[in-house]
Amino acid sequence: METLLVGNEVPRVDGLAKVTGKAVYGDDIKMKGMLYGVCRYVDIAAGRVDSLDLSEAEKVPGVVRIATWDDIPGQRKLGAILPDHPPIIDNEIAYRGDVVAVVAAETYEAACIAVDKIKISYTPWEPITCPEEAMKPGARLIHSELDSNIINRHHTVKGDIDAGFAASTHIFEREYEVGFQEHGYIEPESITAYLDNNEQIMTIEGSIQNAHRTRAVIAKYLALPQSKVNVKRSVLGGSFGGKDDIIDNVSCRAALLVHLTGRPVKISYNREQSMRESYKRHPYKMKYRIGLDDEARIQAIKINIIADGGSYCGQTMFVTWRSSVQAAGPYNIPNVRVDLVGVYTNNNYTSAYRGYGAPQVIFANESLMDEVAELMGLSPAELRLRNVLTQGDTSMAGQVFSDHTVSAQEVLEKSLIKAEYEAKREHYKKLNAQGGPIRYGIGFALSHRGCSLGAEGLDASSALIQVNADASVNISTSVSENGQGLQTTMSLLAAEAFGIGLDQVMFTEPATAMIADGGSTVASRGTLMGGQAILSAANKIKKRMADAIKETLKVEGIDDILWQNGKVFNRHNPDLSLSFQQVCDMTKATGANLSSYGWHVAPNIHWDEEKGCGSPYFTWVYGCQVADVAVDTRTGKITVNNVVATHDVGKVINPVGFTGQVYGGVLQGMIGYGMLEDFNTEHGVVKSENFDTYLLPTIKDMPHIDIIAVENYDKAGPMGAKVIGEPVLELGAAALNNAVSFAIERHNRILPLTLEQVRLGYNLKKPERQSEQMLESGDKKQVHRLNSLSLSVPQSVKEALALMAEKGAMPIAGGTDVLVQARMQSGDVPLVNIAGLRELKEIFDVDGGISIGSGVCFTDLVKHPLIQQRYPLLVTACRTVGSLQLRNRATIGGNIVNAAPCADSMPPLIIYDAEIELKSARGTRRMPVSEFVTGGYRTQLEKDELVTRFILPPPMKQPLIDRYLQLGRRNALNITRQSLTGQFLVDGGTIRLCRLVDGALMSKPQRLVEVEQALIGKPLNADTIDAAVQVLGGIIEKAIGGRWSAPYKIPVFIDMFRQMLEDVMSEQKK
Repeated sequence: METLLVGNEVPRVDGLAKVTGKAVYGDDIKMKGMLYGVCRYVDIAAGRVDSLDLSEAEKVPGVVRIATWDDIPGQRKLGAILPDHPPIIDNEIAYRGDVVAVVAAETYEAACIAVDKIKISYTPWEPITCPEEAMKPGARLIHSELDSNIINRHHTVKGDIDAGFAASTHIFEREYEVGFQEHGYIEPESITAYLDNNEQIMTIEGSIQNAHRTRAVIAKYLALPQSKVNVKRSVLGGSFGGKDDIIDNVSCRAALLVHLTGRPVKISYNREQSMRESYKRHPYKMKYRIGLDDEARIQAIKINIIADGGSYCGQTMFVTWRSSVQAAGPYNIPNVRVDLVGVYTNNNYTSAYRGYGAPQVIFANESLMDEVAELMGLSPAELRLRNVLTQGDTSMAGQVFSDHTVSAQEVLEKSLIKAEYEAKREHYKKLNAQGGPIRYGIGFALSHRGCSLGAEGLDASSALIQVNADASVNISTSVSENGQGLQTTMSLLAAEAFGIGLDQVMFTEPATAMIADGGSTVASRGTLMGGQAILSAANKIKKRMADAIKETLKVEGIDDILWQNGKVFNRHNPDLSLSFQQVCDMTKATGANLSSYGWHVAPNIHWDEEKGCGSPYFTWVYGCQVADVAVDTRTGKITVNNVVATHDVGKVINPVGFTGQVYGGVLQGMIGYGMLEDFNTEHGVVKSENFDTYLLPTIKDMPHIDIIAVENYDKAGPMGAKVIGEPVLELGAAALNNAVSFAIERHNRILPLTLEQVRLGYNLKKPERQSEQMLESGDKKQVHRLNSLSLSVPQSVKEALALMAEKGAMPIAGGTDVLVQARMQSGDVPLVNIAGLRELKEIFDVDGGISIGSGVCFTDLVKHPLIQQRYPLLVTACRTVGSLQLRNRATIGGNIVNAAPCADSMPPLIIYDAEIELKSARGTRRMPVSEFVTGGYRTQLEKDELVTRFILPPPMKQPLIDRYLQLGRRNALNITRQSLTGQFLVDGGTIRLCRLVDGALMSKPQRLVEVEQALIGKPLNADTIDAAVQVLGGIIEKAIGGRWSAPYKIPVFIDMFRQMLEDVMSEQKK
């Protein structure tokens, strides 16, 4: 289909408002007389609430009302599919994100103080966090009113599985496992509820993904008709499926408080609240059994999957159903059996997440394909080409693929050619055979995905279009803008349909009272279904227009008319034309309606749940991604050098949006899900409760991506378009795993591929956050926040010291550590702002050495010419601190006073024999930096003392060799995993001077004196290095051998030490 606007690059219509800060998000909503709602979470993951004492909380000034189970007027348990989830619980605890009460207060601070004063007594139960344990006969029921802990079962059947294996001459079995994944949207949940001006309609605004379902559950919760509830979507700061179910519960709580108080109520979460309560991607344990004949044709595949549904059903039934009909991949397999079970546990519940059950099975199935290819003596590409689905084949679910273009082979071949896959495999085999610590790999994954909801439910969508008197157009859809560019796509389709400029179309998010329920914006259905609804409405208006102008244009009807470039003309005689404005005027003059309602229902499909077969989706998309990687076998660090992403999307509506989806999907699926995002939960307690330990990929982790758009027109989509949002995420982890497995010659079957997983072959349990370890034991605040802060602004160091002595105040400069700690502290936090004190920001020469003020930020430090010239190790190390934004704020004084073992500036300061100057109203003292820090997060600093500067002695005049090695999990916003700083003088092949300082290894950075002594005076050769390694190994084993991280840190640090010495030795030989 020929288009003029669609298919061309256009900027996002909502982009300017977002980048200029004008977009109104949920938390931006303010109302007169608004109360603030804060949730009181339970403190245990499983058990029973025996009593709830609100008395002290109700006495907090500003508290207006506290809502509990007893205050709910309507249905108390709700859910997207099963009504098993109470927004406020009674007494049975299913997970640690359960809410037992919600406080409404005049201020946010008052509400936070009050929830801390709500006292709960419990009968705790041992949490069941393993699905296999939950399924055992006699296991405690997660929900006592149910008969078992089984949420659902699905099965998919094709052919005769036993006959298939009987016909197979090669049978293999493998098991795969994937864990939770956090959505990681930028904007946490935020809801504002209020009664409209007539106080008749309960109105909800905020970051809402499925507005109509939110309206329905609120109506049930408050025992109201849906006509008395209106939901309005604000600008959404990301979702990825994560603002579907949970927003229903947050909205119910806010609406209940409005019902009880008659005043507007806002509930906005911080990151810890969001990660504690929100649902995640489902963890899967998958067992695959596959049979092939001697020609490597797959004869049978049997798949068993256990899905951890967590504490509530959520959308487990639908997520796992999609898995069950796609688990065997885009291959022509005559005999298939899939059995899947979803299970309740006391973990966070799991529900919708971008990919919706596909990334898990694609990882397993595509990893299996590479393993099988190796065992069969074939290349991974050849095995797939022998088995890939082609036009007219029958899928694993029993659907004949004849109504759409089956492009699995096309996307595969285009990807392999672009990536030079076979040539690189051979090249990398030769490179890897030469030995060395860096190994290279290339791998790919192939997938098919059913579009939209499929047989999960009724699939329909709605839209409204109004053509105005001035020929401008307003449009709205029931599918929503979640940050993915939907407004631009819908506007482009409308503009193309009417043949007008994009600037004439205005998209508005409609309230639920104004548009019919067209389903949630999930399953990549926004363009496919919402776009068809837009065209449905546009075509109705165009038919009315055609009736009004057909005599003027001398046409029989709408099929004879073209709409392009702001004109409407006779297709067969282009000289007969009207402007779009003229058409609007003429149509309006006839009395015809220039507004229309669009409604699109998906084509008929069917699924037989009992038999486990049918046609689950009306059309499918195909994709292939190739990952080209380098793996440092010493550390397990993976570098993705290049990605090829090929996707058949039917028709690219806007290349800008298409490219953005690919980049975001690869980063989220390959780098995030595949490598970094290790969600840590233990005994039902979320340990990864913020983005300090749950590592999201950054823009610096984005690999180069070669993007190939395949456009096979699809009659089911608007102007031939299908979907892109989810397919681009689903393939990345599998492609990465296959590339890494090729590089290290070991097949991995668990995600994510963390440093430890790659180096050791297994992952390690992480302890609680380091910042939490700094706090004294005691009850943690329900809401981490800055509270009761007082800030003094002195004009001099002397005045600052007086304030510290008088008020016991804590100095603050950059605040990158102080404010993080203050969020977790209860009580008053008096601060003295020393950021503006010039004397703490000075850098000057001191007899050939240098003085660095404690208030110097890292950006200024690394740019200073004297420091660059004299102390290069300090510059190199400090460049690794955080990100540019953090380096602009964080100071060297704060980095040392915080005394984290991973402090990047500390090792070079120790290497250079730096001293630290401490001042108080009592006087001044100096000491070596190495003595100032006494252990992890412990120093000799007295409460009334201020670090004023660091004094570095003149550097040595001999030609020293400086080396700094640092390991982090990602490429920006990094917390050092470990580092080694070294300084050497080698004369005539003999080590004359050696200084070594560890970082993030022991309780504090320190000189490795025994190792230095083992090197000084010795020839720099392999024997000397081996001897020093023995000494180093003994030191480290004694210091950290019993720690959780020792199995990884000890060998990696020893390799880091070897690498440094061998590098110095190589330089000497030049």
